[in-house]
Amino acid sequence: MTENDNTMNATLASSSKMKPVVVLIIVGVIILFVVGLTIQFFAKKAGTSLTGQTVAVGGEKLPDSFPKDFPIYPGAKIVSSLSSNGLLVTFTAPDGHGLAKVVPFYKNGLGASGWTITSSFDSDTIQTWAIAKGTTEGSVSITTSERDPLTIVVTLGEKE
Repeated sequence: MTENDNTMNATLASSSKMKPVVVLIIVGVIILFVVGLTIQFFAKKAGTSLTGQTVAVGGEKLPDSFPKDFPIYPGAKIVSSLSSNGLLVTFTAPDGHGLAKVVPFYKNGLGASGWTITSSFDSDTIQTWAIAKGTTEGSVSITTSERDPLTIVVTLGEKE
């Protein structure tokens, strides 16, 4: 083996170790972006009264104001919910249900229920859509990772 072969092998080994780090950084930035959008969404509502705010973590009940026609993935578990002047509900999908199953369910279900996807960001590990129907707007974010279950975050509120 020549010195150039050793250098090439070392470069390839280093490159393959860097890929998971790069992916984690990209996923982290995307998650921060989604969290930022969610905070911004609820910050718009901060100027009004928070009377009637309900926070449930680990509950298995949707807020009463959650739209009855909004699609919920079969077998999804409610992890947390926040109901104020808007809604924030986090679900986890059943084990083994990845983006390939969950994304088409939501795209079809949202359309069938009259929701419009107004913009989107799609990657191998996250799908985020801005959505609207009538006087309601919000977002759906579906994220996956190797270690955690697939997560679905829905934020909804009235258009201003």
